[in-house]
Amino acid sequence: MLGLIIQIFKFIITMILKVYKPKWLLRLDDWCEDKLGIDIIKENKKFHELYPIIANRIDKLEKNSHPCKELHEFEAYPDLIARIEKLEKQKAKKK
Repeated sequence: MLGLIIQIFKFIITMILKVYKPKWLLRLDDWCEDKLGIDIIKENKKFHELYPIIANRIDKLEKNSHPCKELHEFEAYPDLIARIEKLEKQKAKKK
């Protein structure tokens, strides 16, 4: 029941926004997005429609900006570990 009310509320606001965008409604949208996780105004979709080339570049950058890799997956990791172990052995011999 609550989901139905939210969907009706979302539909009404979306229809109002097609005509005009008052500041109070934009603030309400920000609040709903932050507190409830409901994105009433699809500004991101409009941006992708207006600027498809830039949007594609942004998508590519976001995909490649934070690769999900563990430390042992980097190519230089074995060399670093070997160097650290060598330095630790040298330090241990000096004591």
